[in-house]
Parts: sequence; C-alpha cells; structure tokens
Amino acid sequence: MPADPRQWLPERHLAWSVLEQVGRMDLSAFGSRYRADGQGRRPYDPAMMCGLLLYCYCKGLRSSREIEMATFDDVGARVICGNLHPDHATAANFVRRHARAVCGLLAESVKACAREGLVSVEVVAGDGTKLKASASKSANVTGQELEAQIAGLEGLIAAGVEAWVAEQLAADDSDATAPPAAPRGPGAGDGGGAKAPARAAQTLARRKAARGQLAARQAARSDKEQGKAEARAAELAGRVARKAEAAGRAWQAAAGKLEAWERKAAAGPPRGRKPRGPDADRDVIRTRAQLAKARGQAEAAAAALAAAPAPDPAALVNTTDWTSRIMPGKKGGYDQLFNVQALATAGKQVIIAIMRHDSPADCEALHPLLEQGRAVLGAAGITAAPRKAAFDAGYASDANFTAAAGTELYVALGRTGGRGSPGQDLAGMQQSWQDMAARLATPEGKAVYARRTATIEPVFAQLTGRLGRDLHYRDQMVDAELSLWAASHNLLKAIKAALTRKARPAGALSAA
Repeated sequence: MPADPRQWLPERHLAWSVLEQVGRMDLSAFGSRYRADGQGRRPYDPAMMCGLLLYCYCKGLRSSREIEMATFDDVGARVICGNLHPDHATAANFVRRHARAVCGLLAESVKACAREGLVSVEVVAGDGTKLKASASKSANVTGQELEAQIAGLEGLIAAGVEAWVAEQLAADDSDATAPPAAPRGPGAGDGGGAKAPARAAQTLARRKAARGQLAARQAARSDKEQGKAEARAAELAGRVARKAEAAGRAWQAAAGKLEAWERKAAAGPPRGRKPRGPDADRDVIRTRAQLAKARGQAEAAAAALAAAPAPDPAALVNTTDWTSRIMPGKKGGYDQLFNVQALATAGKQVIIAIMRHDSPADCEALHPLLEQGRAVLGAAGITAAPRKAAFDAGYASDANFTAAAGTELYVALGRTGGRGSPGQDLAGMQQSWQDMAARLATPEGKAVYARRTATIEPVFAQLTGRLGRDLHYRDQMVDAELSLWAASHNLLKAIKAALTRKARPAGALSAA
C-alpha cells in the first residue's frame, strides 16, 4: 500500500471538498483564543479541527469518541488531520472553548453556498421540531426540592472543610519527629481523596445554575402575566367608560320623554300613559346594571394588576440540563426536549438560522428566528434581508401579525383563531387576522405558502436522518452543536454544487 494516505482517496472525495471549503473560511475568531506567549503545548491547528468536525458531522459522526476513532480508521479524517490523532477530550474541549466561533461557522457555510449561487432570500420558510436533550425527565425538581438539595450540598462541603481543618490542627499538635504524612486536601476522608468535595462543588454549581434558570423562567412568566393584566385592566377601563356613556344617554332619553309628556299635559289632556321617571326606566336600569358589572370587573382587574404574581410552586427545572424542558414529543408522550427552530431559503434549502426556543409552542419564536436569519446573512456579507417568509399555523398570533418584522409574513391561520373561523366568518376575527387571511387568499400568497412545505420539511428530514433526533451537548453548548448541524448541512450543498460546476463541460454554461 502507498505510504501517503492522500493517494488512497479519489479525486472527488468528501475530504478534499471539506478541506477546500474550510480553506476559504474566515477562522480568525478561533486564533484569538490561544496564548501568544509560547507557553504550554502547541495546539492543533484550528483549521484542522474545524475541518475534522465538519467532515465528521457531514458523515453523521457526532460523538467525540467517534471523531477520535475516525482519525484512525477513516482515510478522509486521516488526510484532514495529516495522520495526527486528537483524542475525544480534545475534540470536545475545542467545541467548548470556541463555542462562539463554532456558532460563526453557520455564517461561513452560508457564505460558501452564496459563492455557488445557492442563496436567494426572496422567499424563506421556518418551522420547528422537538429534539431529545442530553438529560433525563426524572431529573426535574421543584424550586423547594432544589433549595433543599443546594442546602444539603453546601452543608456537605462545609463539613468537609471543617474536617480537613481539624485534621490539620491535629497534625500540627502531633510529635514533630514523626514522618510527615502525604498532603491531603479538604474532605480527603478514608480512601476518598479530594474527588468527593470537588464533585460536590461541581454539583452545587449546576444546582445553582438550575436555580437561576428557574428564577428567570418565573420572572418571564410574571412579566407575561403582568402584561396580560395590564391589557385586561385597560380593556375593562375602556368598557367602563363606554357603559357610563350608554347609561348617561339612556338617562337623558328617559328624562326627555318624561319632560315632553309633562309639557303636553300642561297644554291639554295628554295622550297615553305617563312615562316612568329616568330612575325607573328599563333601559336606564339595564345600562346601570351593565355599568356596575363592568366597574366590578375593572376593580378586580386593577387589584390583580397591583398584586405581584406569585411564583408557581409546581414549576419544574431539570438539574442535568436546566435549559431543556418537558415537552410533548413528536409521536406522543412527554420527554426532556428542546424546541429547535430553523429558517431556510426556498429552492436550495440553505439554512440561514437555527436556534432553540424555550417554549414548546412555536408562536413566540417567529420574530427571534427572523432576526437571527438577518444577523447570519449580514455576517455572511449578504445585505439583502428575507423578503417573504412562510410559516404554518403554529406561529399565528395577533402579536406576530402586528409587530414590525421587515419581512412580509405569510402565516397559515388554521381552523380557528383570532375570535373566529378564517374559513367561515372573517367579520368575527381580529383585524390583523383578517388582513393575513386576505393576503393568503391572493394568488401571490397562495404561491408563497405553497413553497413552505417543500422548503423546510425536507431540511429537518435531512438533518435528523443524518444526525439523529438527540443532542449531545448541554446548556449553552447546544447552540454550538446546532450550528455544526446547520453548517454541515449547508456545506454538503455547497460541495455538491461545486462538484457539479467543475464537472460541467467547458463552454456549457455560456452555450446555455
């Protein structure tokens, strides 16, 4: 066999294409994280590590141990690494250390697709899917249980420190002629070494991070409830004003009728029965009752607005990965999942945004997804923003329809929504829903929305078919992992387009 592994690969092998694409990427963000004083061991070249990661993700290899073994038994990985063999810890630590730069690989992959003419932002489509988190559903606890765990860990660490101090004081009082004992750390116990307190400290740090996440969720929930209470109070205040005006008009009308009857009675025998006084008029009584009811509702809403929303004692947080949530699964049941959102271009299915959303519902992810898409396009040097965006009925809401998006939205309304059925009674819907229904009913709206399914659904099918439906990293590292998912997806499309272009006979393009 030849001594040079490069001779083992055919000309159009994936490894050559990955090396070519990575060689054109801007990887300066990785180099800024290394020391410049010459101390420590020489690190692996960031271009080599990025090439190895993207090559393995393109082939569906995501585990750091699989990536390590690929440098031994995969010729393409050996060529990319130049017969070096970074171990699994090096691969995992590279992603953790350069998490922000790894997220930037998505923009670099979009730039690679743009060079091949694959990126058109005329129409984009977005959707979400649930992916399994690297955490067990049984690791969820309530706030009270979490506080008890934190208190127990702090007590355990404090007891370990006290035992170590007592041990050191006892050693100082011992016979000075005795041979010195081996140094021991706090909590080194019988045969336990210093690992137990260190592990307890790590567990405590994770529990405190989970407590912070739970507090943030409770604060977001309180802000949302406060906003709803403010909107409800304003709505009821307006209702009270309208009912007061109606009651005043009814009183004036009743008083006018009585006054007119009395004038006629003074001029001669009156005709008909004498009208009731304003306070006994049925319309006045009815409108005053409605006014009293509206005032009571307004007072209750004002009291609810003044009272701070109480934290939910049953709210759960996962102590293994506190950024994940219990969500309904794709095929029924519940599990510890992430709601992963993606935005792709129509036609070539290039991913321009991928993110995880904290809520199991898609509705609130629409505008953050579009915002990330614009940011990625800007980082890739594409100044144009998505012109039209199509989403399914899970994103339909008055807030999404009325917020300034900078992109023309085409969102399905579903069977019901906005206080009415879009297919039956448009007059009973909110104005924003009526406008969206009218936009979707135009020939252009039908054509744009018809492209949604063929744009975003295959993207998730390709991603999960190649990479599975579970995530390996936790906490904020999930963003870096998802960026590797999307970057490898885009890179495969850019590589295929480049190989097709190179294989085209000379002059074919001009002849066409």
